[in-house]
Amino acid sequence: MSYETEEQQLERLKDWWKENGTSLIVGAVLGLSGFAGWKYWNEQKVQYQADASDLYNQIIAIQSSGDLKLFNEKVEDSRNQFPDSTYAILASFVQAKKAVETNELDKASESLNWIISNHADHDLAVVAKMRLARIYLQQDKANEALSLLDVTEDSGYFALANLTKGDAFMILNKKRDALLAYQEAAKDYELTMSNPALQLKIDELNGMIEKEVSEVIEQ
Repeated sequence: MSYETEEQQLERLKDWWKENGTSLIVGAVLGLSGFAGWKYWNEQKVQYQADASDLYNQIIAIQSSGDLKLFNEKVEDSRNQFPDSTYAILASFVQAKKAVETNELDKASESLNWIISNHADHDLAVVAKMRLARIYLQQDKANEALSLLDVTEDSGYFALANLTKGDAFMILNKKRDALLAYQEAAKDYELTMSNPALQLKIDELNGMIEKEVSEVIEQ
């Protein structure tokens, strides 16, 4: 039971309000402003992704139409207008694939390098590195390819990276390094099944290295 009269309670409430009322109002206003700001930011983010998606759909449609000039222009629009979106990454992959099909390897490299440079922390960056490394091998740029292939075992691309490393070392005539890379790649069952030539490469290299060792011993 309270021993204060209603008048006393009212006076205490008035005094408390004088001390704390202003800060409460400011806090409430800031809270509402913060909510409004968050809502606006969220709406802008949703619109950004929607616009990026619409442009990406246009790119896919134009690709099918065969208008290469317009296709490349739209991909550039995607990268310029929505550089932070995954759709810009996907558009660059589509452009790289198209460029490889038309044997424009430098253009394909440019598209994949854009992904690597602008989205280094994105999960798809490692995919871009794997594809760019294969393009470099087609251009006899083995050292450039090797610079892209240092991936961790838990990345999901360790075996594929080692397969590509093996091919790069073969171009550089580094047979022992190539053998080690191929053997590492062969530990992955799925990769071995999808690349039947891998075991042939290992067997051939083993034979070559054994022959070289025998020739050294005989000298």
